[in-house]
This record gives sequence, C-alpha cells and structure tokens, in this order.
Amino acid sequence: MRPLSTLAVGERGVVMSVAGDSGIRRRLRAMGFVAGTEVSARRCAPMGDPVAYDLMGYCLSLRKEEAALVMVEPVPMMSLISAPVGVRLRVLEVAGGWGMTRKLAALGVVEGGFVVRTGGAESGPVEVEVEGRRGTIGHRMAERVTVALAEVAKA
Repeated sequence: MRPLSTLAVGERGVVMSVAGDSGIRRRLRAMGFVAGTEVSARRCAPMGDPVAYDLMGYCLSLRKEEAALVMVEPVPMMSLISAPVGVRLRVLEVAGGWGMTRKLAALGVVEGGFVVRTGGAESGPVEVEVEGRRGTIGHRMAERVTVALAEVAKA
C-alpha cells in the first residue's frame, strides 16, 4: 500500500483506507474514497499541486496533503499484448477512435468488461475469449487495450 499522492498520472489504484482526523476522513469518504473504490490520477497542475483524480464516474481535485491520507493498492496495468495467456483480465481502457472501439465492442471487448487472452505471438494477432466466444484482435489494436489481472482490479 502507498499514499494516493504517489500515483503518477495515468496510474490506477484501489482505495484501501483513509487516515486523518474524523472530519477529513468523513469528507473524503463522502467524496467517494471508500475501501474498494478504484481511483486513477488524471492530471496534475503545473506546479504539482493539486492533482485531478477519476473515481466513481467523476473527476475530483485534491491537494497533495489530502491525497496523502488515502492509502491505495496500485493496480498493475499492461497492454493486451503483454498480458499472460489463460488468465482472466479486466479491460481498463480502450484507447482508440470510434471505429476501433466499435469493432472491439462487437467482440465483447469493452471498458469494464472481462477477457481471457488465449494465445497469439507477441508480434502477431492476439487470440481472446470473451464470455465463451473466441476472436482475434490485430496486434495494433491489442496494443491500445489496457488490462489488469481481474483478481487485482475488483473495483
């Protein structure tokens, strides 16, 4: 576990606990920082403070001293290409345009969904299974799909 304030922009974590006096703990929990909630660092102000975080479908800015009170477990992220074969993965992000997102959605690969990489070389297409259906995703498309191990990313 580490403080939320140490997450780099683009990193994700799962809230484990909130420290501080009862007033600030209550305020942070009311904003959505409760155990099990996934949070990601979206962007940082030019001088490094405050930092904008995404959680529960909205964006929230916190000063570093407030973010230091929230303890998170980082979620290890990887592209679909570098994901292990035969392991259930949670899709965190599909970084593509409308057409690519639509093609992947037709296979069942959507943000928040689950996928299993069933094969494919690191330089060629990637074979996947989504809800019992098998399909193949081109190398360039698979590069742009960010996933995490499903056991770690439970939020």
